[in-house]
Amino acid sequence: MSVAAVAGRRDEARAVSPTPTWTASARGPRRNQADATARFEGRGRVAVAIADGVGDSAAAALAAHAAADHAVRVAVLDGRADLAVLAARDVLLAAGTMIGGDAALTVALSPDPGAVGGTWTVAWVGDCRAWSWDGRAVHPLTRDHTVASEMQAAGVAVAQRLENVLTTSVRTVRGATEIGLVAVPAPAALVLASDGVHRSIDPALVARLVAHVPPPALARTLVDSARAAGTHDNATALVVETRTPAPVIPTPRRP
Repeated sequence: MSVAAVAGRRDEARAVSPTPTWTASARGPRRNQADATARFEGRGRVAVAIADGVGDSAAAALAAHAAADHAVRVAVLDGRADLAVLAARDVLLAAGTMIGGDAALTVALSPDPGAVGGTWTVAWVGDCRAWSWDGRAVHPLTRDHTVASEMQAAGVAVAQRLENVLTTSVRTVRGATEIGLVAVPAPAALVLASDGVHRSIDPALVARLVAHVPPPALARTLVDSARAAGTHDNATALVVETRTPAPVIPTPRRP
C-alpha cells in the first residue's frame, strides 16, 4: 500500500562532533508531524532523544518537541537519562493546557568522561525503540510500554490495535520505577526509532539494516523502508555513531 506524499521530510547533516548523529523523518499520511528528535552536548557528554506525540494533532507535536528538547539538556546537565524523562514530564505538567499533548520518549546518554569504560544509558517511556550495534550483532534495548506488550509478556494474545495503547508515557509516568532503563557497554552505534518505523518493518530487516548500512545512510534507509512498507504513521529514526573509528595512518612510501 502506498503512502501519501511526504511533507516536512528532512535529514540532518552529520554533526561536527566526536559523537556524530544523523536523523531522518517523514510525516507520512498524517496531518501533523508529531515525531521529534533532539541532541545536546556539554560537559564532555552528549544526549540524544526521540519522542512520538500521542495522536495526530498540533498538541501532540508540541508535546513531543518539548519533551525531547528538555530531556537532552537535563540528561547532560544532571548526568541521568531516567531523571531526564521525569524532567520532561514536569515540563508537560507545568505547561498545562498550553501544551496539552502527551508523548512517548526515549533518551540515550553518553558515558561520564571521567568514568572507566564506555557505558551509555538509555531510558524510555512509551514505544519509541532503541537498538545497539557492537560491531558484530544488533541488540534490542527497549520493551514497549503498551497494553499489547504487557499482555504478550504474560502469554496473552491481543488485538493489533492494542499495540498503540501506551501504559506509560511522558505525561503519565509516576516515578523512576516506571521508566525503562538499560546500560549499554561500549556500543559502536545506537539507533532510536518511532513506532512508525518499527511497526512497519520486520524486526529481522531492522537488524540487517542496522548491521549492514553505514551510519550516515542508516536513518534515511530505515525511514524510507517504513514508507515502502506502507506505514500509516509519522516515521523517524536517529542514529548515533558512538565509537568513532581511529584515523588511518598511511604507510610511508619508500623513495
